[in-house]
Order: sequence, then structure tokens, then C-alpha cells
Amino acid sequence: MLDIIGIGDADVDIMIHVDHIPSHDEKVRGSLMGLFPGGIIANFCCAASTFGAKAGAVCKVGQDSYGQIALQDLKNRGVDTAGMVVEPGAQTYFSVVHLDNTGEKALTVVVTSGFLPKKEDLDFEYIRSAKRVHMTTLDLDLVDFVGQALKGSDVKLSLDIEGTASKADWETWKRVLGCIDTAFPNEAGLAALCKTTDIQKGAQMLLNCGVKTVVVTCGAKGVKIFEKGVSFEHPIFPVEVKDTTGAGDCFNAVYLSCLTKGWPMEKAAKYASAAAAISVSAVGSRTAQPTLQQVETFIAERELGSHAN
Repeated sequence: MLDIIGIGDADVDIMIHVDHIPSHDEKVRGSLMGLFPGGIIANFCCAASTFGAKAGAVCKVGQDSYGQIALQDLKNRGVDTAGMVVEPGAQTYFSVVHLDNTGEKALTVVVTSGFLPKKEDLDFEYIRSAKRVHMTTLDLDLVDFVGQALKGSDVKLSLDIEGTASKADWETWKRVLGCIDTAFPNEAGLAALCKTTDIQKGAQMLLNCGVKTVVVTCGAKGVKIFEKGVSFEHPIFPVEVKDTTGAGDCFNAVYLSCLTKGWPMEKAAKYASAAAAISVSAVGSRTAQPTLQQVETFIAERELGSHAN
């Protein structure tokens, strides 16, 4: 049995270093840093596998050079690819990432025919073999389809909610949220969906729709986690940032991987925060994704340092 299956996107990130992120109608010079396999769900699956979870990916790629890079990296990192869709004639999607000296980024997603799997691509016998399924809001109709198909099963569905969350009508959202065990909105995603910048109020709206746990990632402010009648926060681990690409994907993957081990959410938040901190220490969304041992060593060193002070 697999611990986690991710359904969604796999791409290649074209990383370009710039002195600063360009603004409207501004021309900047940059240097090519390289081609890095990426995609929200593919990053997630790789992070879960590296951490020690049995992870599978259901993503779509084309039979092109980018598709080969995306698929091979999943295999290299121990992700089960039995559910991958390789479509002849399709073009694997890619992203252009501008990265400045602060480690922050601006990203353009180039949508192609090889962007996401379709409903008919999904093998639910395979999908139901996992304890958990993780998706994004890139295609809410696909999330709705999967959520309805998993009803009555023991599989728990989680969802990464980003700033595009407001594009669907609220009735659709209520139906989708009713199928979600764990929601992972960032601040922008929560505000776009719930029409409020009050994090507690927004989280309560999701809980009222049937979500069991709401995990709000707040960048440098850490993470805030809500369940009915319970909430707590976990701060970030301060580190030198080289590249924030994929940090949220790493956090989500490690958090859910911890839950598949039966760990409490407080411990899951701690380990996920540490994993995300480690992941931003190198360029590329997967370059520094940590193992369980690396996370435990990182936490122990920080705790030892705090006691020494």
C-alpha cells in the first residue's frame, strides 16, 4: 500500500538568476541557472519519497525532452510512476522562474497540452491503494471529480489552495471542501477564497464546510493550524535562503508523511517546518529536499543551540 499519491502537475523549471525581479515594462539581464524538474505535485511526491513515505505520482507529461526529465527524476527519487500519463504528441508544460539574490522568485507557468491529467486518465484502483491523496487547485473540477469518487473509501484527500482559488463559484467550493480532510491554503489562497484577511475567520469558514484540518502557511510568520475547537502556531526555523521554490510543496509533503506514521499534528508541523527550512538552502525545488534523518539532525542542532544560549 502506498502512503500518499499526488494527482496533478509535473514540469521543468527554467531557472534564471536576476539582480531583481522585473516590474511592468522593465528589461533586466539574467543568467541561466539550469533546467530543474518541478511542478507542485511532482515536487510534493519527491519530497514525501525522500522523507521516507511510499509515494506515487499521477501526472501528465509528453514524449518530449522535458517529459523525459520530469519522469526520470520522479523515478530517481523513488516515486512510484505506475500512474503517470505519458501522452504522445503532447508538450510537457514548463515554467520560467526569475530568482533574485534574496531567494524570492517570480514565476510564469507556460500551460501546454501536457499540463494536467484528465478524468479518463485516472485509475481509481491504483488511487485507492493509498492512505492519502493530495491535489492542488489548478483544476478544481478534477478535484471535485476525485473527491466524489473517493467518497465512502478510507482514502483521505488533501488540497493545496493557492491564490487562484477564487475562480470557482462558492457552491462548487463547498462541495469540494466537504470531501477534504486537510486543506493547505497560503495566506493569499485563504484570502482569495474566503474574502477575508482574517486567518482565523477564513479557517473557520473552511472547517464549517467540512474540512477536518486547515493548515495555513504564512511565509516568514510560520504556520497556523486549525481544527474545530483547537488551533496552534509553529514558527519558521531561520535559515539563509537561496531559493524558496517548492518550499510549500516540501512542507505539505512532510506534514502528511508524518501523519501517515500516526504522529500528532504538532510534531508533523515541527518536522514539516524544519524540512521546508532545509529545502530553501539550495537552488532548485528538489535539490535540498531532506530525509527524515536530516530533519531530525537539523531540529536537534537547533534545540541544542537554544539550550546553550
